[in-house]
Formats: sequence, C-alpha cells, structure tokens
Amino acid sequence: MAASVFSSALYGQLFPTGEVGRLWSDSAEVRAMLLVEGALAKVQGAQGVIPKISADFIHRSSLEVQIDPAGLALETGQNGVSVPALVTAFRAAMEAPEHAQYAHWGPTSQDIIDTGLMLRLRQTLAAQEARARCLLSGLAEQARTHAETPMAARTYAQHATPTSWGAVLAQWGQPVANAVANLPDLRNKTLWVSLSGASGTSSALGPKAPATRAALADALNLGDPGRSWHTERGPGAAAGIPTVALSCALPIGWATL
Repeated sequence: MAASVFSSALYGQLFPTGEVGRLWSDSAEVRAMLLVEGALAKVQGAQGVIPKISADFIHRSSLEVQIDPAGLALETGQNGVSVPALVTAFRAAMEAPEHAQYAHWGPTSQDIIDTGLMLRLRQTLAAQEARARCLLSGLAEQARTHAETPMAARTYAQHATPTSWGAVLAQWGQPVANAVANLPDLRNKTLWVSLSGASGTSSALGPKAPATRAALADALNLGDPGRSWHTERGPGAAAGIPTVALSCALPIGWATL
C-alpha cells in the first residue's frame, strides 16, 4: 500500500493533482534549489563578492545541469538535510573546480530550502488562482441562470426551508472568491526570500549581506523580509493553507458544474 493516495498507482486518480503535482516532485525541489543557488551566485558576482566570471558560470550551470534526486538520498539521510549533497553534486557536475568553489557562498541549507519552497508555492498559487477564477466564472453564470430555480434546502439530511439552486451555487463560490481576493496580500506577506547564513546572523555573507538578500529577492521576484526568519514557519504555512484549500475546493466545484 502506498504511503499517500497521491503517490498510489491504484488510487492516485481519485484526487488528481494535474499540473500542480509536478511542482512537488523531488525533481522540482532540486530544480528550485538550483535556481536559488544560481541566482545567488549571479547577485554576488555583480556585487564583487565572488569573481563575476565564476558567478556567470555557476548561474548558467544552475539552469543546465541535471541532478538525479535519487543520487542525493544517501548523503541526505546522513546529514538530515538535502542541500550539502546537492551542493556537492552541483559542484561536481560543473566540472570546473575553479568556478565551482564559489557555489553556495555564504548561505545555510535552510536558506536554499526555504527560498526554493517559496518559488514552488508561488507557482502553485498562480496555477490555483487561474483555476479558481475559471471556476468562479462558471459558478457566477450558473448562479444568475438559476437565481429563481426553486429547491428545498436541507438540514440533518432532511428538507428544510425553500431556497434556490442559484443561491446554493453563490454560497459555494463565496469562500473561493474570498481566497482569491486575499491572494495579493498573502503573496506580499509570505513569499519571502531567505538568506541569513548559519545561525541566522548573516556573518558568512559578509558586510554586503542585507544588500545581497535584497538583490536576491529582486532576482527571484520574491519579497525581502529585511531580517532572518529561520525560526518562523508562519510564512510557509500561511501560503500553504490557501493552496490546499483551493486544491480541495476546485475538484468539487468542477464536478458539480
């Protein structure tokens, strides 16, 4: 039996994840972390923190190299986190030690993991927003069409007071509409870059650490929290909850329509 219905060959299509599912594979996680490593190197090269020629090489390599997640499993199990194994594999794949030595210059594992997570959450929210808006359009059209189509409301599985099919559809759509309306504020408050180095002090990043963090946020189109948030899990949870909520609501709505 599979550990999760989503990874089950037998039951997986009961709750299809569609395009969004690909953002939460091992390969997608590795790709997102490589994007962070490459963007960081490019920013540090522009600031003169690392040689620009090496920064450009690392950035280009982060877009081109292919790393098998399965090859990182043993070292990840030993370290407890995946980034050390990823950095080792990334440096080896570049086949240019004179440049590869500058990869992962100053960040800690959590910086790379959390920032990569935010990149995938942003893509997930965008995909779910598009689906939600399509669903709301369909619900609104049907709610107007059936505004006066009578039906019996139910409570405790029994007939209650009269209502209309349009009113029921409008009520189904309201939570989705609320979630969509809250997305801009949610993105501003939760989709942050993480770059604070070991212990969250930024000491390994040098005197330009705040500017490096701000530039990395700009390069990745994420927010700059202006501080370390290593001990906070709120941003990830705040972005993840509406993602799950929309994922649960959308299949129900589509099935109804």
